[in-house]
Amino acid sequence: MVNIFEELFTVLTDGKKAILARIIRQVGSAPRSLGAKCLILEDGSVVGSIGGGCLELQVMEAAKNLFREGKTRILNYQMVGKELAQSEMLCGGIVDVLLEPVFPDNSMANDVFKRASNLVREGKPGTLLTLVADGMDYNRHSRVVMEPDGVITGDFGDALTVDASSYEKWSKANKPLMVEVEEGAPAIFSEPIEPDTVLYLFGAGHISTFVAPLAKMVGFRVCVIDDREEFVNSTRFPNVDELIVCPFHDAFNRISINASSYITIITRGHIHDRDVLRDALQTDCAYIGMIGSLRKREIIYKSLAEEGVSEETLQQVHSPIGLDIGAETPEEIAVSIVAELIQARLNRAVEKPPVEF
Repeated sequence: MVNIFEELFTVLTDGKKAILARIIRQVGSAPRSLGAKCLILEDGSVVGSIGGGCLELQVMEAAKNLFREGKTRILNYQMVGKELAQSEMLCGGIVDVLLEPVFPDNSMANDVFKRASNLVREGKPGTLLTLVADGMDYNRHSRVVMEPDGVITGDFGDALTVDASSYEKWSKANKPLMVEVEEGAPAIFSEPIEPDTVLYLFGAGHISTFVAPLAKMVGFRVCVIDDREEFVNSTRFPNVDELIVCPFHDAFNRISINASSYITIITRGHIHDRDVLRDALQTDCAYIGMIGSLRKREIIYKSLAEEGVSEETLQQVHSPIGLDIGAETPEEIAVSIVAELIQARLNRAVEKPPVEF
């Protein structure tokens, strides 16, 4: 899984053109949800996915013309009836896909997607607003990035004015949302810019060598931490984002934990597990999981409770770590752990009341 905003800015920096495709409306069942996105490049390659199958094929065909025309297109796709029966897709429903030409000579697009990419890398929140209309020229001012501190990148020209005070209004849905601002005017597609989720994997033992590639496969950045140099190396962990060799008690001084951070504690001993858990509980991370038996968990919890850690705080920990799928081998345990990470990440999207504009 890739972050499309980062990928798009890289494409623009390389002087290449792209078509950004996003699902902006969904009725019934569809393979991907509202806000799913992909990039189509001039060589026909695709980065990301909006569902695959017939839908993605139709989007790719439409994109060929947009590289020449340089205008937006809203593609309505209906996967119902005979079309559904003849396809390989088992989902039925209706989706609207917004196709936007994003070319490197559009300086505003460069600024907007550079800022969106930086927010992702810096672990900061933001909201991307996009004008939605068929046939808009690629060079029109049609995108805005808004940040909680009032910084705004981009503008809508004379179509709509946004200011710093309206960030809360546009961002409070915390999910992709189509907004009809006023009758006869282009709609606005609002979507959160979410920092990449980072997995801090404490312990570089056998199980971790299976957890790391699985976590990378499903979209986590992965940092492996252990105090044994012979275990923390690119031979054992060839594709992770960061390797840190240091005493466990010093690790939290070397990493930056935020609400998009996930911590798994899979060290080689109870004492290390307890020490890492103590430090992890003082952060605002999204998830903490600790490996071990119920007996081990109770011993560690009792020790921390004696130090003043509340029962309510300890209840935040997922231990024994992983979904209960009857896992026994290191590979199966890794699957159960990453499945729980996926579940925890999905559960972060809290439903909020409807947004009024």
